[in-house]
Amino acid sequence: MSVEIRFYCTLYSIIVLMELTAVYIWSQILTVVEYGLLGASYLAKNRKAIVLLDIASMATGIIVFLLLGADLGMAMSVVILLANFYYLWDEHAEGTKNRLTLRDYIVLVIVLALIAVLAVLTYDGPLSLLSVAATVLYEISIFWQGNTKVYKLLGIPVAFCWMTYNGFVGSIFGVLCEFFMFVASVVGYMREVKAGKKKKRRH
Repeated sequence: MSVEIRFYCTLYSIIVLMELTAVYIWSQILTVVEYGLLGASYLAKNRKAIVLLDIASMATGIIVFLLLGADLGMAMSVVILLANFYYLWDEHAEGTKNRLTLRDYIVLVIVLALIAVLAVLTYDGPLSLLSVAATVLYEISIFWQGNTKVYKLLGIPVAFCWMTYNGFVGSIFGVLCEFFMFVASVVGYMREVKAGKKKKRRH
């Protein structure tokens, strides 16, 4: 191999490395933005605010997982984003109803079926399924019931699953942010419990 060819090969390798590094850096910057929005949702006091913040967070998360090449995580983020748009549109998504309607059951079955199909198509090993577990738990917390306290309580195992998955796909800031998400979910849950006790005392 001539000196000229070796030079161009080395230059190409450096350029590729710089591009990969830039992509990873952007993925980590957007990860901080994503989890900042998600953390705010755990501190929100009403369901509409929770859903709006989650929509912004999931939209950012899709880009993050795309940059990281994490197909299953990206697919689950798409499911959550689409579901949240439905919850925002649906008049029953305000958390005021006491029972699920037939339409609710149909939508939920569609969402779970979509999760299953995408999980099969983008499966990347046992640890990748943690993103599926996190998505299912999240859907249960925000769709099957309207209690924000339960939502924040379920945020604890959701944070654990996403934290492990982020470690699996190599997202350092994803792991760190999920730790803070864990703290935020605990704080949010304790605030709900404290508020509930105050209401009981007043009555």
